Amino acid sequence: MRKYILLNLAGLFVFFLFTCMFISCGKSGKSNPESEESSKPSTTSVGPKATQFTMPMVAEAFKYAANKLPEEQRKDFLQESPIGELYDATEKVNRAVQFGELKVSETTVSALGEAIYGKSMDRYGPSYRARVNRIKCVNNLKRVNIAMLVFAGDYGAYPWHLLPEEKKQIFGKGNPEHLGTIFAQRDIQGSLGYPSTLRSPCDPDRKAIAEFKGYSARENKPIPHAAISYGLCPGGDDQLGTTIVSITRNVSGADLKGAAFLGNVMKGLEASQGNLALSDGSVSMMDNAQLKEASLHHAESRGGNAPDPTSTKIWLPK
Repeated sequence: MRKYILLNLAGLFVFFLFTCMFISCGKSGKSNPESEESSKPSTTSVGPKATQFTMPMVAEAFKYAANKLPEEQRKDFLQESPIGELYDATEKVNRAVQFGELKVSETTVSALGEAIYGKSMDRYGPSYRARVNRIKCVNNLKRVNIAMLVFAGDYGAYPWHLLPEEKKQIFGKGNPEHLGTIFAQRDIQGSLGYPSTLRSPCDPDRKAIAEFKGYSARENKPIPHAAISYGLCPGGDDQLGTTIVSITRNVSGADLKGAAFLGNVMKGLEASQGNLALSDGSVSMMDNAQLKEASLHHAESRGGNAPDPTSTKIWLPK
């Protein structure tokens, strides 16, 4: 019942504010030049020239309304109002300052802002951005993996496992064993969605192409390697789930045997940090030990669309 009364009070208060603004606007049309100077509103009030309420004005209005309520109802009103979260945040800030968890030089907005900024850098600093970029890189690689799986579903195999006549029909003048040409194939482009998918946010030195238009596998117009952050593994087989399909370009060489993830290749990935995708649809963040294990499972896979043994080659963007 009390909550119902408080909400009604809040509604009446907001209605009161709009009524005052309407009356004030009506009077402003009848005012004379002599009275205008004396009736100018303060920066926090709603005057004839106001077009909308600002956040500080709304917060102050609810605070004003709360102060008019009995003390035992004031806290409930503030918590149940639209600024309830701000009210809770204010209490948390004051407690943090009181117990020394947040050090503020003085009681000013700028000092509090600096203290909050300094605290947030612990969470949202460079290491946080690196983690976020790596997650985005995984998402991009997953889209690459989906594009290859969809292609295999439509044509019966990954591009490198097609029969010669199938390769010619689908890729035209293009080379189905060239990385940029594969990504320029029309159906694969459609599954990728955007050209930026081929560029990892962990790879700022690569520059994504603006659009796929102008790049065509059939016309032998491959996507430039400078716009690609991911390599493909021609030993990947859609019939063998443990085979590796795609991998970040910071891998040490053109073969999975003895491969390691290097630092200083993709600026957002350090040594022993990389991502790879398998034919079972999974995409994982990996270190060098996990890469070694995944490469071993890849090499031991048998059957599928290619004769044994499974190729461990990697096609990387130069």
